[in-house]
Amino acid sequence: MKRLTVVLLSFVLLVSFIVAPLLSVPQAMAEEAPYDSVVLRGSEAPLDWSSNQNPLTYDEESKTWESAPISLTGGKKLEFKYVYDGEWMQGDNLVFTPDRDGKYVFIFYPEEERKVDVRLADDYEGSITLHLTVPDSTPQWAIPTVATNLNAYNYELTSLQKGEGENEWVLEIEGNPGEELQYVYGLGAEQYKENKEDKRTAVFSKEGTIVEDTVESWMAVPIAENVTHDFQHTPFLPTKKDNVTVKTTVEHYGPIDSGALYYTANGSSPNGKRGEVTRGKVVELNVESTTEQANGLFITVLSGVIPKQPDQSRVKYKIDVWHSEGEGSQFADTNSFDQKEATEFAYYVDTFQSPQWAKDASIYHVFVDRFYDGNKANNEPVDPDLPYDEQLKGWMGGDLEGVKRKVRYIQELGFDTIWISPVFEGPYSHGYHPTDFKKIDERFGNEKIMKELITEAHRRKMKVVYDFVPNHTSSGHPFFEDAKAKGEGSPFYNWYTFTEWPNQYNMFYGIPELPELNNDNLATRRYVLGNVVPYWLRQLKFDGFRLDYAKGPSYSYWVDFRHAVKKTNPNAFIFGEVWDTREKINSYAGKLDGALDFGLADTMVNVFAKDRSMTELSSTIADNLSTYPKEYQMVTFLDNHDKPRFLFEAGGDVNKLKLAAAAQFTLPGTPAVYYGTEVGLSQSKDHNLVPDWKDRYYREMMPWKKEDQDLELKGFYQDLVALRNKEQALRTGTFKEISVSEDVFVYERSTKNKKFLVVLNKGDASGLSLNTIYNQSSLNGVKLRDAMDRRKSVQPKKGELTVRMPAQSFAVYEVSGKLEQAAPDEAKKYKEVIIRGSEPFNWENNDFSLSYDTNEKVWKTKPVKLSAGHRVEFKFVRDGEWLEGDNLVYTAETEKEYVFVFNAMDERKVDVR
Repeated sequence: MKRLTVVLLSFVLLVSFIVAPLLSVPQAMAEEAPYDSVVLRGSEAPLDWSSNQNPLTYDEESKTWESAPISLTGGKKLEFKYVYDGEWMQGDNLVFTPDRDGKYVFIFYPEEERKVDVRLADDYEGSITLHLTVPDSTPQWAIPTVATNLNAYNYELTSLQKGEGENEWVLEIEGNPGEELQYVYGLGAEQYKENKEDKRTAVFSKEGTIVEDTVESWMAVPIAENVTHDFQHTPFLPTKKDNVTVKTTVEHYGPIDSGALYYTANGSSPNGKRGEVTRGKVVELNVESTTEQANGLFITVLSGVIPKQPDQSRVKYKIDVWHSEGEGSQFADTNSFDQKEATEFAYYVDTFQSPQWAKDASIYHVFVDRFYDGNKANNEPVDPDLPYDEQLKGWMGGDLEGVKRKVRYIQELGFDTIWISPVFEGPYSHGYHPTDFKKIDERFGNEKIMKELITEAHRRKMKVVYDFVPNHTSSGHPFFEDAKAKGEGSPFYNWYTFTEWPNQYNMFYGIPELPELNNDNLATRRYVLGNVVPYWLRQLKFDGFRLDYAKGPSYSYWVDFRHAVKKTNPNAFIFGEVWDTREKINSYAGKLDGALDFGLADTMVNVFAKDRSMTELSSTIADNLSTYPKEYQMVTFLDNHDKPRFLFEAGGDVNKLKLAAAAQFTLPGTPAVYYGTEVGLSQSKDHNLVPDWKDRYYREMMPWKKEDQDLELKGFYQDLVALRNKEQALRTGTFKEISVSEDVFVYERSTKNKKFLVVLNKGDASGLSLNTIYNQSSLNGVKLRDAMDRRKSVQPKKGELTVRMPAQSFAVYEVSGKLEQAAPDEAKKYKEVIIRGSEPFNWENNDFSLSYDTNEKVWKTKPVKLSAGHRVEFKFVRDGEWLEGDNLVYTAETEKEYVFVFNAMDERKVDVR
């Protein structure tokens, strides 16, 4: 249990937006409103993630932006972000959970963008004041909370305040006179609620109702504030040679001196409590350290070692801690007292490797219903009088026969792997609402056609992966219908998680149509892994799975999933949709072979479609390489069925798409191309203009008539795919960044025998001196051959090697001769230096970059004209970081052109010439 305030404000991780270095606002900017518009987007209605329907208004006096009152449901967590001037705020989603139903106003602070300030807008004329007396058994550090009908009976949100007596607590709650409050006391979680069958009740009154309550006893009393393991085991990817060290951290006020870990190595669930094991084996956890915080909280770290296990062992374990002279124990992460509710941690013992073919692959992503209609007879009737926008909500006729007919087309593009969207039997054309995991919807085709499609692909030496849905079913699935109708009398009741049968149950993103499977239920897991997975891998002969919403099922599930898949087909590729932070995505390494790179996708849109700095792309690649294990294969993409079309985001600029594609196919990762992108498919309408079904515009029909295709773009993609297919260095070679600036990114991809130099320029035409970026005085003997057009090459002249870069262009050069980057001058220190300031400069962008002078060993601006007496406030921005301290100041003595000089060895020196 954590200490809780009246409203819990916390940060959680849902969608992985890549973070560029945050720049502090210089003094000269403090008085101005930095944005023209700010809108609020979020996870719960009336908010959404796509539209601009919740704009904020700027308040001149407070210098903040304020939303209109927005109705929220008490106890329901809201994830949200601000979008300013069309750009998403950086970092993770913000989170707010209202402690009651009502209308709330969101406040956005331009100078403190990540501050969560959400205020209740409603005024109430009545109130209830609760006076509570708790039993002596209540720990002194535990804060009572109240779960009510206003906050969906959430025991974490609403805390009482200390009263005058030792065991007395108090809380005032506002409401409308005459309305009833139903409530139950707890100690921060439902497992610690009061030992009382019926809910308490009180009625709001204008004069203020006062209630005197006494809790006789609690269902349980917390042993610690919080017990956390969060999969902190070392090594994270254990082999058969490794003992595994496990650590857990305990935040506590009362004494904690003992702990244990219960484990199995055969995939079964371990059980035990207070050091006594009932299934599996036990490892004692020893106290490593205990430190006391200023508030009296103790933090104790305990650790133990699971001995090494054979290859393909599915190690499962649970952890609990306790005080040797006390009673009971508390389990890690769920903080439960009952081993049945404890988090089951897991890892797979193996020499982790993803399939080589997946590293080499180029993937073509087919959305079946929108790709090609190969059989008119299985089409869903469409009302021709419906507007096109409405037709897009339904079935458009694409089917497996159509995909089979177009396998040759996909191969001629150069792709060697086809990713097929779900075709489960179900109500919708996207296939993500399964009503049967082993049936193909007749509107897509049948098993026979699927087998023919895969056989045709295999005949052409191509792979086929299926988009599998492990997290949920449709509410129309017979299993769920039976559980909902019969309750605990149904054999499928525990296949789902009913919180209040029959209408309250765990569902995907709060959608009643999508009940979540309880994949930790043994019967559920056995069915999926023992029947469903073999059907798609063995009977239909798919080569792997793309796993929808992979962060839904537990890690224990994925350990068993990996084991089942690799036993069936060791060379199958399993990669997950984990739309979250890089750290969260990485936590599935060793359980999955790889994951979709949402962070890079966002960066590609930001940098190329929306013209942000190339340094953002550089940072993303560097962070990826330093985070993900080498064998954890990231699948890169520019757009997909859940994201706006890249070309739409780029305003229809095909050159921006080409640059992004060039980056995608030459950077690390396995590239996946969404159907139609290669021929210029965009969107017929702005998805921001509609309140629902926004993704209909991401999933429009593939244009097959040549007059509707951008054939030049198609040829470009063919050349790009062919180049990557030909050159191992571009597929799995080492990556080395050479140089990056606002508009130009230069890097190498190399194997032992080959080196390629990639130059991406999204700016104006210019020349690039390789002598400068490689810190070499002479590059005689080096030759660059254009890998896309081998008739072209670049050679040095008198030792100077310069690459000409047309505007919005890229080049991939095969390098001959010795091209090695020497250590940079110590005085150079930075890759990029920008000057920002008052006129003639500006505070907002990177228009004024400096060049490094190798002779003087300083950075210089181009000459700028100043009039006599002109005072300039300015600062240097070095590799994205502002110069510390106050603004620098220079006043021109005469009217002429001046050069501003930055000395990295004396950074605050004012040197203007």
